[in-house]
Amino acid sequence: MTNTDSLSMNKSSTHYSLPVTILLISGISFFGAEILTGSTSVEGILQYPISFIMGLVFYGFQVTIIADITSRYSLKLGTIYILGLIYGILEEGISIFTMESTSTHTLWLAAYGLNLTWTLYVMLLHAVITVITTLFIMNVIWPERLQNPVLTKRNYMIIIPVTIIMYYLFIVGSISAGRVPGVLPLLFLILIIIVLIFAALKNSVLTRMNKVERGYNQIGYGVLIPFAAGMILPFIIGNRIPVLLIPETMALLFLMVYLFLYFNKFDMIVKIERKSIWVFSTVILSIMVIGGSFNRTLLSDLVAIIASVIIIMIGHMKVSH
Repeated sequence: MTNTDSLSMNKSSTHYSLPVTILLISGISFFGAEILTGSTSVEGILQYPISFIMGLVFYGFQVTIIADITSRYSLKLGTIYILGLIYGILEEGISIFTMESTSTHTLWLAAYGLNLTWTLYVMLLHAVITVITTLFIMNVIWPERLQNPVLTKRNYMIIIPVTIIMYYLFIVGSISAGRVPGVLPLLFLILIIIVLIFAALKNSVLTRMNKVERGYNQIGYGVLIPFAAGMILPFIIGNRIPVLLIPETMALLFLMVYLFLYFNKFDMIVKIERKSIWVFSTVILSIMVIGGSFNRTLLSDLVAIIASVIIIMIGHMKVSH
């Protein structure tokens, strides 16, 4: 791409509607985190449309903020991954309290009021699926929309208060549903968030000071098999073999570290080859279509498969030109 092409692309990107951009990010992130995993069914969306709209706003605003920060501060992929881990805690641990062991929600290995296995699992899922894969798909299909910072100060003055209200509503709804978290696990999760924020800041500074290794403009695929195993095997093994609960949890922790080391080799998303990103996203979508099938309804299965195929085909057409 020439400098003239780049300037033309940046200039044209300003003409894109911000609401449409947020809607696209909302739809992709919600689809990946909710429909593909079976956490939300299509029947549930039709039955509770208000909750669906709230979910779109909840996902869309937060992932758009990450997209804006990514472009504004030229964040590398490793730092984006850390932000995804933070997002996972905010949603699952601070908003809907699935990370805490409550009377309505206990998954796998639990200790000191915290669902340890689930906490690691869902942090990984949101970091890779909700955040990275969403930004990958956007950069393959609509790259112009994220070339420049997405939001202005005025946008933040609207988005942040609305997001805070959304958190309040989800917290109240979670408590009303019986998911009342303990103080100790909540404090522990807040501590992890603080540590991850400092890690993201430090990693961002270090990657600016040090050049990213050459040859990493194409995202490799060594991450896909470990990620697939991490997303599928815990549900297969589950609590059926209690002696494996600790190894399961430790394996997810090692996977979390491995993914950071892997993603941290890469530069900004816009500098990674688009065809490579498309292949990566295609495999990730395929993993989630297969892995989430046990938890989805028939209608949700159809929507998950059809929507994934459409995204993959559009991406193929974009990178083939």
